[in-house]
Amino acid sequence: MNTPQNVSDEQPFTPGELKQFDADDAQAGRVIGKMLSLFFLYTVFAMIGAVVATWYWVSGRG
Repeated sequence: MNTPQNVSDEQPFTPGELKQFDADDAQAGRVIGKMLSLFFLYTVFAMIGAVVATWYWVSGRG
């Protein structure tokens, strides 16, 4: 059976570091949300372009 030899009650991070981690995590979440929104918008415009091009070619004008 494995038992830890050096057990310490010392916290690995200070409260200030935890607060900074939380702030960094929130900022990363906002940036990821903006990126996903932009990728979605790009996809919508690409789909609209594909529909317009297909409609143009199928209608015999192209």
